Amino acid sequence: MNEVVVTGARSQIGLFLLPRLERAGYSVQAVSRAAPPDPEGPGEGVRWIRPEDGADQARFLVSCGPLGLARRFLERPGPVEKVVVFSTTSVLTKRASRDRRERAQIEAIAADERVLNDICLERGIDLVLLRPTLVYGCGLDRNVSLLLKLGERGGFIPVSTRADGLRQPVHAEDLAQLAADCLSADTGRFLDFTAPGGEALSYREMVERVARCGRRPVRLLPLPPALLAALVRLASLTGPGKGVNPEMVRRQSLDLVFEPTNLPPTIDWNPRPFRPVTADFHIPPELERYREPGSE
Repeated sequence: MNEVVVTGARSQIGLFLLPRLERAGYSVQAVSRAAPPDPEGPGEGVRWIRPEDGADQARFLVSCGPLGLARRFLERPGPVEKVVVFSTTSVLTKRASRDRRERAQIEAIAADERVLNDICLERGIDLVLLRPTLVYGCGLDRNVSLLLKLGERGGFIPVSTRADGLRQPVHAEDLAQLAADCLSADTGRFLDFTAPGGEALSYREMVERVARCGRRPVRLLPLPPALLAALVRLASLTGPGKGVNPEMVRRQSLDLVFEPTNLPPTIDWNPRPFRPVTADFHIPPELERYREPGSE
């Protein structure tokens, strides 16, 4: 039995993962709220299901979306042997955030991690917990892609004059390969792996490279941290700025870098350096059929 359930199948990691699993011979049940009435997927190895549907018996579960959804599938009886879950390094860096909503979000993610771990321990299921840094790759993230959208709309990207904190952006395609490798490798009963990108660079340099990927000229607008934080607070009250907060400005001066440790020697983690191009902010044409289930 080589069946795998993929939650968050239409996320940017999921989009890169589905064709990899198909090519590797897995029978994939791709979970999406937009799953078509006809369960057939874009290839012979993919079948779309909705979150409320019951998945067929599966040997593996890969979570590329909310951990709560992965928990719902794992709580159902079945012969699952291994679970690969994408969480976030934010669990490690935002616990002391001054923003109440941010802290609540992180606490909820950490609680889901604990529940997943408890279920796997109780049932003897191998658990792989992957914590990426800033994920980019096809324009669906709300970090570097959001910066580029802001820049293309106004012609500039505001950045703190103290934006010297280090970052390690990681490409979704590299993470998809990592998940596929973890399915086939001996990862032990529990693996907690922080998955940074292949290069550490300052927040400012990261934004400069993002700005060069715009379809129109985009420049950086350096602002004092206090002024930028006040503007961010105002922007958070509008639709496009929903979810941003002044803590994001404060963190621009902090180093948020990680060492990739604990990975078994059978898995080669060699992520690309951060050299984004315009194509990294748009869904590749060959993956469009996975983004729109049931489309030709």
